[in-house]
Amino acid sequence: MNKKKIKLSTPEMVADFINVCSKYECDINLYDGRNILDAKSIIGVFGVMQGKVIEVQAISSDESVISSFIEDMRKFEV
Repeated sequence: MNKKKIKLSTPEMVADFINVCSKYECDINLYDGRNILDAKSIIGVFGVMQGKVIEVQAISSDESVISSFIEDMRKFEV
């Protein structure tokens, strides 16, 4: 399971999060309750309330991509 709980508290964190996600070619989803958002979408991510705990998941069959993604998410982890 590669879902991670994260919190984006400031606009700078949101921008940094989008930049990190954009370097991956795989799909990355944000789970906000019952909504699923594209983590690479500026509008979608900024639409999520700042300071709210959300889950993020990279969708890839490549374990090295998943490992790298999980490591990159550590700075946003709750």
